[in-house]
Amino acid sequence: MDFETEAGVLHYLQSRDETRSIVAVKKLSGGNANYVYRGTIVEPRTDLFGGRSTVVIKHAAAHMATNRPMALYVDRMTFEETALGIVAEASDNKNNSNNDNNEDDETIETTYVKVPRVFYWDSKSNIVIQEDAGIKSKNLKEFISTLAQPPSPRLAKEIGSSLGEFIARLHLYGFRHRTDLYPEKMANTEALGLSRLVLYDQFPKAASKYMKDQPQFDRDVLDLASKWGGDRMMYEPETFAHGDYWPGNFLVDTAAGEGNEITIKHIFIVDWEMSRYAPAAMDLGQFMAEAFSLNKYRHPCEELMTSFLETYCKIYGDRLTITDLKTAVIHCGGHLMAWTPYTGWFNQDDGHDAKAKEITLIGAEFIKRAWTEDWAWLRQETAFRVMIDHLKL
Repeated sequence: MDFETEAGVLHYLQSRDETRSIVAVKKLSGGNANYVYRGTIVEPRTDLFGGRSTVVIKHAAAHMATNRPMALYVDRMTFEETALGIVAEASDNKNNSNNDNNEDDETIETTYVKVPRVFYWDSKSNIVIQEDAGIKSKNLKEFISTLAQPPSPRLAKEIGSSLGEFIARLHLYGFRHRTDLYPEKMANTEALGLSRLVLYDQFPKAASKYMKDQPQFDRDVLDLASKWGGDRMMYEPETFAHGDYWPGNFLVDTAAGEGNEITIKHIFIVDWEMSRYAPAAMDLGQFMAEAFSLNKYRHPCEELMTSFLETYCKIYGDRLTITDLKTAVIHCGGHLMAWTPYTGWFNQDDGHDAKAKEITLIGAEFIKRAWTEDWAWLRQETAFRVMIDHLKL
C-alpha cells in the first residue's frame, strides 16, 4: 500500500474500521526521516481519538522520506511507539501541582511539557496515529526565529526550565528503571549507530574542511574526542535518552496573555524514534548546541540555555559528574561543527562560508577545552558555567 502520498494514506485509513472517521489527510513539512500527515476527523467524539478533531499520522519507510537513496531501519517507529508508551505510563499530570520539583518524584511530564498520546499503532505497516499538538503550533526553533522581538527573559527562562525539568526526570526514570527497560525494550542499536555516523564520525571531515590552517594538536584532539564520544554513545547505556533533543522536536502552542505577552499553552516533545539507552549528557549537548545557534543567529536568548541547565542540575543533582560535563560540551561542539553549517542557520547571502568556518572553529574550541578540561575558559565563555559551578570546579 502507498504511504508516501496523501491519497494512499487516506485509502489505508478508510479501509479500516478503527480509522475510517479520518476523512482528510494533509502532508506536513518539517520531518526528514518519516512521512508525516495531519488527519481530520469528520465527527469528533470523546471515545474516538480522545475527542480530537485532528491527529498526526506517521509512517516509517525503509528509506529517508526526504532522501530516498538513504536507507533507514524500518522498525524505528516501533521504538517511537514503545518510548511514548513508557513516558505515558510514567507520567501522572494529576499530581503535578503537588510535586514542587521533588527530585525523587518519578513524574516525567512537567507543567505544560508533555508527549503526544498514541491512539493507533499498526506494527506491520509501521503506521502510528498520535495526538496533534495543534494546527497553529510551531516547533521551538521556528517559534523563536519568527518572533518580531527577542523572547522576554521571563519567557526564555520559563521554556528552558520546563525543558530542562522534563529531560532530567526522563533521565532519572531511565536510570532507576534500567533493568526493566534495557536491553529488551530500549536498546535501539540502529539509532546509536546512525547517531555516531552523522555526528562523531563527522569530526575529522569538518576539521579537514575548515581547519587546515589550525595547529595539528587541535586536529589530533578532534580525532581523539571523535572516538571517545562515539564509543561512549555505543557502549555506555547509562539511561533512557531521547536521542534527538533539539528545538525542532519541541512543538509549541501559544496564546496571548495580558498586554499581548505570549503565554505557553503546552509544548509537545515529539520524534522519539531515536530514543535509546545512552549517556544522558548527549541530550544536553544537542539542546545546548541548538540553543547556542538560536542565541547567535536568531534572537538573544541566553536565559534559554542557563535556565535549562540550572533546572537540569537541580533535579539530576549529585548524579552529574565531570565526565557528564565533558560529554555534554564535546557533543555540543561536535553538533556546531557537523550540523550547524548545513541546516539553514545562514545562507549564501549571509556570507555562508565565512560563518560556516566561524561556527566550525567555535565548535572545535569547545571540544578542545572540554578535552583538556579547561573549565576556567568554558566557565568564562559559555553557558556551561552553570554545570561547572554545580560541580564546584
